[in-house]
Amino acid sequence: MWKSGDCDAMMDPGLYLTGLSEEPRKHNETHVENTMKRKSRKKAAANRNRAAPYTGIPISGLSSPGVVGEPTFLVQSPGRSRILEIADRRRKNPTPAEDKLRRILNRLNGGVLRGKFQREYAFSGRWIVDFYFPETRLAIEVDGSVHLTEAQSRLDKLKDADCARFDITVLRLTNREVYGDRAVLIGKLRVGWRKALDRKNTIIGMDAEQFLARGC
Repeated sequence: MWKSGDCDAMMDPGLYLTGLSEEPRKHNETHVENTMKRKSRKKAAANRNRAAPYTGIPISGLSSPGVVGEPTFLVQSPGRSRILEIADRRRKNPTPAEDKLRRILNRLNGGVLRGKFQREYAFSGRWIVDFYFPETRLAIEVDGSVHLTEAQSRLDKLKDADCARFDITVLRLTNREVYGDRAVLIGKLRVGWRKALDRKNTIIGMDAEQFLARGC
């Protein structure tokens, strides 16, 4: 006799023998059909939330080149930004040299730069810079040994070109410089800062020093 608690039967209506009444069979088939629909909806939702693997083929006409130091990825829709997710992850897991430079910048001249820069700043929808000073539009990149490779060097040149397009001054430091002579490092930082201040910013129509003097 059919029982409503028969687990095997609930999972597979085919387990019923043909001699049983049709009523429990129909009830069971409806239950299984509803269960399968729920599972299908959950699977579809999980697939929508899963990051798209790199296939080399744009999705919905939107593709993004690789972020420096990260694998190439695709943007599935205008409303979702993978580059910001990557920036968050890198911000939480800096390289030792990046963390060292962060401490140096925060202590420089009694902490005058503390709170003046952003870590892992994303711009242009395709790049991330290690440090960014919004007031002067200065970006600092800390380059490890991977930047000596030909492939990474090509990416760095593309990033630098986009920085120029967005009127961002780029200062590149090596790991060796970050851990090296402090006076030499500070001197290079000052040169980069001065270069950023003197740069004519075509986005705001004036150089950064004029912009800051107006209190904009």
